[in-house]
Amino acid sequence: MLREEILEPLGFRWMGYGVAEADLPLVGTAHATGLPPVPPLSTALTRAFGMSLDAVTHVSNDPRFLTAEIPSANVVSTADELSRFFDLLRRGGELDGTRILEPRTIRRAIIERSHHEVDLTLGAPLRHASGFMLGAKALGLYGPDTESAFGHLGFTNVLGWADPRRATSVGLVTTGKPALAPHLPDLWNLTRRIGLEAPKVEHPVLFGD
Repeated sequence: MLREEILEPLGFRWMGYGVAEADLPLVGTAHATGLPPVPPLSTALTRAFGMSLDAVTHVSNDPRFLTAEIPSANVVSTADELSRFFDLLRRGGELDGTRILEPRTIRRAIIERSHHEVDLTLGAPLRHASGFMLGAKALGLYGPDTESAFGHLGFTNVLGWADPRRATSVGLVTTGKPALAPHLPDLWNLTRRIGLEAPKVEHPVLFGD
């Protein structure tokens, strides 16, 4: 249904749960990077994933995992298609003249349900909607001053989000899977820089209105 109702009408090849066996050579290989995590971080990661970071990274490269359909676990995409999917949401469910969702469906999915409650998986305070992780005024997944943004964090530092106030949609896809790494501040600076380079527009179009 996902492919027939959403992906094929949009002309997407990827963005599905897993891939065809013939496409396995095209999928990037995930690698555990950075310093080995130690307690309490390693304990938190094991609780979140059900196994160590090294183990879950190894599993994510297994052909059986990559060809299965595992919701919330093995969506395979390119940065281009990930960002275009969030652009579909930002535009109210329509992309390139093809309507997939009604604007009210998206509005309902981004209504705040929890305000800066500690996410027990990530161990950090986040705003949550029914369908998405929400941005924040000061410190959030998508950089500062992104309280209107909504998106999702994938495996460690894979991010997709839309920011209607900036008329921006972003897909960040990486194969390195860090827990402790010196480049993590650079990831924060990247999301911050995206916000700075895409300032808020004066009259944003919100969800097709």
